[in-house]
Amino acid sequence: MTQPAASQKYTPNRLTRMLWYCSGADGELLAACPNSDRVKFEGIGGVVLATAVLAFTSGSYAFYTVFAPKSETALTSETHWPTVGLALVLGTIWAAVIFNLDRFIVSSTGKGDGTEAITAGELVKGLPRLVMAIIIGVCISKPLEIRILKPEIDAQLELEQNEYLAKLNTLAEQSVEGRKQELRGKIEVAQKRLDESRDHFEKRRLEIRDQRGKLELEAEGKTGSGVAGRGPAWRDKKENLDKMEAELNADREGNTKANKSVEDDIQTWRAELNQLDDRWRSTRESNARQARHLDGLMRRIQISHDIGGQIPIWIMLLLLAIETGPIFFKMMMTRGAYDYLEENRKLLLLASQGVEPESYIYVDGNGGVEARADRFHKVDSVLAEARRERRDENELSEAVHQRFREQKTQELDEKGIAEFIQPKTSDTKG
Repeated sequence: MTQPAASQKYTPNRLTRMLWYCSGADGELLAACPNSDRVKFEGIGGVVLATAVLAFTSGSYAFYTVFAPKSETALTSETHWPTVGLALVLGTIWAAVIFNLDRFIVSSTGKGDGTEAITAGELVKGLPRLVMAIIIGVCISKPLEIRILKPEIDAQLELEQNEYLAKLNTLAEQSVEGRKQELRGKIEVAQKRLDESRDHFEKRRLEIRDQRGKLELEAEGKTGSGVAGRGPAWRDKKENLDKMEAELNADREGNTKANKSVEDDIQTWRAELNQLDDRWRSTRESNARQARHLDGLMRRIQISHDIGGQIPIWIMLLLLAIETGPIFFKMMMTRGAYDYLEENRKLLLLASQGVEPESYIYVDGNGGVEARADRFHKVDSVLAEARRERRDENELSEAVHQRFREQKTQELDEKGIAEFIQPKTSDTKG
């Protein structure tokens, strides 16, 4: 005989079971419920699963943005596949965390007052869960909004990176160029001193050479009186020239030492110039790296808010609606077959363990106050058994002591008290 449709148990497929699991519902109870209850929990589970998928996408992109190497500018950077692998792993972990939180929030929300209306009391009770859901929704929405606006953000970020790089290079160039000008001025002055010194001694050497040439011509009779010979006047001139040449050599030797110090200073300043050139190249590379590191998660979110207008706000509101939707759905759900079956299973479990929930205790029989309290019958039976054991132990102990007293009393009556005190008397006499 074919069973009535109401008594036939529904056999869910794997997808349905997964959605029920996502909603935190009991699949065995739902399989025995009407289709309306099954559809409700499938919808709630689908929202929780969708949130986990969005959390995976959002988290993976956020982790990639954080850990990707900043070796290029925003528009020239290429996909770094090792970082993609790391981001997918971390995104999976992040999605699992969000999924468990959402599943806990939804499954612990309850049924509210069992009506479709959301009352102020329900909102107050659900406020902690709503706050948690809002925080989760905001965290998920930010990476998604910067991914949606990625072309516009990259263009703005490229402009900012180039401007920032130009600013850094200008400041560094001003600092380096000022020192370069100072060193070039010192080198120019020192080199001028060296050239003047060399010109001075060269001029004196040439003068002495010209005078010697004339003196030789005079000795040959080719100048002056035309008489050849080396007379006293010629010898005086020669001695004077020798003296001038000796002084020139002495001055040149002393000046060479001074020039050596100046040349050393010039070499030092030129070496510093070369170091400044190397430092300038290193500074430019450092500035480029610094400008590229402007491409971070926080900066992208700021640019998204600056250029996105209302788009980031609507994306966040959409994620908040998805995240908080199951909580409001649970508040608006009326009590159905699943709720009664769940409560029935709970009561059966409590009854099997000797627990009577919310039993009535009447204080008096004159229409007085009545109270509701849980009764733990199994605990009561254990306590009663413990009390009986304790009472039996006390009675047995009292009987043993009574029996001991009777025996001692009988011994005293039979032997007489003298037998007990005689040894003491003998000891005293001894």
